[in-house]
Amino acid sequence: MGTRADALASRVLDVPADAVWPLVADGAKVATWWPMAERAEDVRGGRFTLVLRSSRGVPVRTDWRVTASRRPELQRWEQDLKGTPFASALERSAVEVRLTPEGDGRCRVDVAVERVLVARGGPTGFLGRRAARRQAGDALARLARAVS
Repeated sequence: MGTRADALASRVLDVPADAVWPLVADGAKVATWWPMAERAEDVRGGRFTLVLRSSRGVPVRTDWRVTASRRPELQRWEQDLKGTPFASALERSAVEVRLTPEGDGRCRVDVAVERVLVARGGPTGFLGRRAARRQAGDALARLARAVS
């Protein structure tokens, strides 16, 4: 098994879970708040493709499939890695969003980024965890802006 590089970002938002759920549950809307996402394509049957813009300005396609969905509390999707360039660096990549009512029309949002990196030694785990923390935090901040 490779090196785990997981991260969790949490925040209580001043909106109910029902206001957040449509952005989390619809693959077409994930691109409105996911970091570096430009658009979603091929959204159907619990699958979607996010087209991201890399730090070098290159478009990068990432394919995802929903693996768990419980309205309005949990949405989880995993990246399809087999046969992609990502397979050389990742054994597994998943995102999970949990929504928990907090009362007074508010909800707690937890964004978890889960990754298992292909073992390479050195600072790979540290750098992977730092990247996952940044991505989870950025995703949560963008989601909060999208619902406010």
